[in-house]
Amino acid sequence: MDGSVTLGQAVEAPAEPRLSPRDYLDAAMRSPAFHPGLALFLGLGFAYWNLLKTLPDLWMGNDGYYSHGILVPFISGYIVYRRWPHLNSLPVRPSWFALVPLAALLFLLRPVAATGLQSGMSMMLVASILIGAWFVAGWRWAMGILAPALYLLFGLPIWNMAIDSYTNPLQLLSTKVAFQMLKAMGLTPISDGTTTIYLNSYTLDVGVPCSGFKLVVALAAFTTMFILIARLRPLSNFAMACLVLPLALFMNGLRIAMIGVVGNAFGDAAGHQFHDYSGYIMLLVCFYALFKIARLLGWKD
Repeated sequence: MDGSVTLGQAVEAPAEPRLSPRDYLDAAMRSPAFHPGLALFLGLGFAYWNLLKTLPDLWMGNDGYYSHGILVPFISGYIVYRRWPHLNSLPVRPSWFALVPLAALLFLLRPVAATGLQSGMSMMLVASILIGAWFVAGWRWAMGILAPALYLLFGLPIWNMAIDSYTNPLQLLSTKVAFQMLKAMGLTPISDGTTTIYLNSYTLDVGVPCSGFKLVVALAAFTTMFILIARLRPLSNFAMACLVLPLALFMNGLRIAMIGVVGNAFGDAAGHQFHDYSGYIMLLVCFYALFKIARLLGWKD
């Protein structure tokens, strides 16, 4: 064989080399916006320290509403990583005009922080990141990181009003779902019409932490991640978004039902112990379920 190509033989184009994360990091460090961006990052960290220092306690708190929050910065960074080829092609055009709204935000930060309004500080932080990107790299860069910057809101304390408004309705719905599941499992649950289910040897009291709202927020965060990285068709993205609430209710109802099964079979101590770690199991199960749904809807990466 002399290596020639016969008529009709396909000629494959050479595959483009895959860049490693180190390659992307090297490219970022060579960018003229890298050092100004690093200075901005450190400056915003100092300005918003009163908010940032509360996040570990928020993410690891006993109520669990923000237990997914520790993943949010990493997911946001991964979204930037996936979009880096596009971002790296954008011209770096710093805009001094962006200093006007950035200075206004930082001026308002002190009185907002004094009120303890964490939701306001959270939104101001994300706005400062976007305006800061506009300042150091230009408007197109700010728009390029808009999605990952807004994604940070899933890990910031802006959901308290929604928690207060929707926890009780979800608490009642989750109790009804768990009641029907226990019946389907062959048990004989008795409901008093509120959030308590009585079994033969165990009483399920579906409290506020088991309402399902924390699972709704976590599922919304995971679903948004898949929508941003999977590049599905608009109809598929809409379908995934519509699955958040029913999937959360089903999974939370299943968790409550399983707590009842364990408690009824092995006693109160076992039921309470299963309650403590079953929430994390459900997060993993939900993440895997969304991953398989995204694959089913056409995600190939």
